[in-house]
Amino acid sequence: MTADPRKAAALQEQGTREFDEAVAGKGPAMPPRSATAEEGASLDEALKQSFPASDPAKPAGSRTGLGAPSGRKSVD
Repeated sequence: MTADPRKAAALQEQGTREFDEAVAGKGPAMPPRSATAEEGASLDEALKQSFPASDPAKPAGSRTGLGAPSGRKSVD
């Protein structure tokens, strides 16, 4: 027995509409803002002063290469 494609399309449309309504809500309430504009500006300035970092990251090892460590044989 095959389903009527028009009925299947109508059910799909109804399900999509219900899903969109469920997802499109306002979402959870955000907590009240605890920092003042003055504190925010101070934090922004401190963040700007900390970049670029004075000690940029560097690679852990300076020598890299293929093969086994010295004194050992490579296995093919």
